[in-house]
Amino acid sequence: MTAYDPPQWFDARGRVLLPEAATKGRTNLAGQVRGGSEDLPVLLHESRAFVASPTGVEVVDLADGRTVGQEAASGEALGKDRDGYVLPPVLAGGEVLVPFLLTVPASGTYTARAAVELVAVSTTAPYKAAWRTTIKLPEWAAKASGKVQAAAVGAENGTAVVTVTGGDEAVSYGIDTASRTVRWTQPGMEAVHTGTGMAAGLFHAEPLTYVPIGVDLVTGTEKWRGEKTYAAIMDVAGPGTVRVAGPQVGEKDDRLLDVTNGEPRATMPPGLRSAGCTYDRVATLVCMHGFTVAAVDAASGSLLWSLKPDEAGRTPPKVTEVWHGRVYGRAVGGPVALDARTGADLPTPPRAVPLLVNEYAGLVLDDNRLYGYPAGG
Repeated sequence: MTAYDPPQWFDARGRVLLPEAATKGRTNLAGQVRGGSEDLPVLLHESRAFVASPTGVEVVDLADGRTVGQEAASGEALGKDRDGYVLPPVLAGGEVLVPFLLTVPASGTYTARAAVELVAVSTTAPYKAAWRTTIKLPEWAAKASGKVQAAAVGAENGTAVVTVTGGDEAVSYGIDTASRTVRWTQPGMEAVHTGTGMAAGLFHAEPLTYVPIGVDLVTGTEKWRGEKTYAAIMDVAGPGTVRVAGPQVGEKDDRLLDVTNGEPRATMPPGLRSAGCTYDRVATLVCMHGFTVAAVDAASGSLLWSLKPDEAGRTPPKVTEVWHGRVYGRAVGGPVALDARTGADLPTPPRAVPLLVNEYAGLVLDDNRLYGYPAGG
């Protein structure tokens, strides 16, 4: 497969079918992905797709659709019908981190418990586990098994971070990747970002009330704490940067924070506090709110452009993916690509509407199944 960064278009002639686990339990009657494409249990890495399920992970060659590797969880999955609750794996150097929620059977006088198993799968053939470790979870995880999610957040300098949430409960762990042991535990913390020696996330203080916090990646020691925010959200907004906002905060409280100290780097433009924004992994946040699409500079927080319905004779597209300076989506005239920095229509139509993109392929939803389309241009 040939790399294009970013791809201009996607070739349906070379499409390959991904495993059913990629979309099982995730589409609605309209054939759309519930919860957004960023939560699909799929990681694209070079010309491979790592597809996670409640019980294992499959590695698919996007050139021909062959399954070239697979690894299974070491125990029984926690709860039933967990399809649709698995989050995407995360790339950490030469490994892909995949968390599995497991049931620890009752033994003797001990009742059954929940556990999270973190498996590091090699990014090279035969795509087997380089290491794995299992951590017993608090009692609330077993009681709320149908609502529990586990996320691999990332890894840096020998520490991997995994977080488990369920309702208003959360817990995060820092794991030594050499000894495969837990370095630290942060009850109540939903980790979102790792990098620059820190793990940043939201502390579940009260029902639907969260506090932004940052902890040292090696020791787990809390380094900073923000203010309580009702229904807060935190998203990655760049290297060492997170966005914290909430529907009840004022416009000035929709901020980009430095994860090293919790200090604001920039304030988001007015009117976007309830908009979901996606970082293009280069320099731009593309935000969607209702039928409006806007772009913000990830460093300065300044508004780059905004496209509203019937403005200047244009109709905003339904954005499906943002990657390396390009916005992909569906417009009134079919698949479209925009320049993420200017909002201008690009001259080459992408021919398909991808949900996930890298330099080798776009993943496209068709009849509730996910297909890999080779990149072109």
